[in-house]
Amino acid sequence: MVDSAIETAPGQRIGSDNRTDIRWPLPPPNWQAQLGEAEATSGSSLSVPGHVHVWASSLDLEPDTLASLAESLAPDERERAARFRFAIHQRRFTAGRGVLRRLLSIYLNTEPSSLKFVYGPNGKPALIPASRNRALDFNLAHSEDLLLIAVTRRTSIGIDIEQVRLLDDIEDLVARFFSPSECAAFQKLDPRQKLPAFFNLWTRKEAWLKATGEGITHLLNQVEVSFLSGQPARLLRLPAPYQNSLWSLYELTPKHGFVAALAVSGAGHHVDCWQHPGF
Repeated sequence: MVDSAIETAPGQRIGSDNRTDIRWPLPPPNWQAQLGEAEATSGSSLSVPGHVHVWASSLDLEPDTLASLAESLAPDERERAARFRFAIHQRRFTAGRGVLRRLLSIYLNTEPSSLKFVYGPNGKPALIPASRNRALDFNLAHSEDLLLIAVTRRTSIGIDIEQVRLLDDIEDLVARFFSPSECAAFQKLDPRQKLPAFFNLWTRKEAWLKATGEGITHLLNQVEVSFLSGQPARLLRLPAPYQNSLWSLYELTPKHGFVAALAVSGAGHHVDCWQHPGF
């Protein structure tokens, strides 16, 4: 049952077919005009409160493209990439941060290398405040070779994605990290339903926790979400400090075999989902 003290907006499902590549379309021809600068302009869809752009990109890029993106990274990002043990993870981290910088630079009409990030107590990245980028909020997530970046203005946003895969300890994870009511409902599911249900639970909770900046370390079992097949994505219960806030939760289907979720504060958002055009 939904806690009557919580305002939640119904979710929606975006994406539908069974292709193995990224399902979302390329952006429209005028997408650059729609983005605009952080200062609200008449040509920017993000100058209107409630607009959200979600981008999907591969992290396995051609060497020349990867090298170009790597040039925009800050020293701390290069150091972080170098700490990964395997080359594939180094390349994917570099690709993710490079694509993020390139994309945000277009929103802000600046050079990718000029962007500076600050990180919240639980690791949520944000642009260092400045007069022209203070209103821009973003979040990113990746799983295997797939990157998602969500961008909006003047509102909190979080996104998460997971590749659906077999897990040996799924029952233990549910018992440790989810609420008693979620655990009880999960145990009643047909075994064939448990795997997608688990990843619905995880991504929807984590998207909201990333949006708030709380992270998943201590509130995971205090957030309840819908997770059964065919149910709209919804927040059903929130921790006490957030129970009077309004949030929207969206199910995203960017690629076959992946589950994703988007959480945005407020309601009535217009969400555009596009495949990264490969700048």
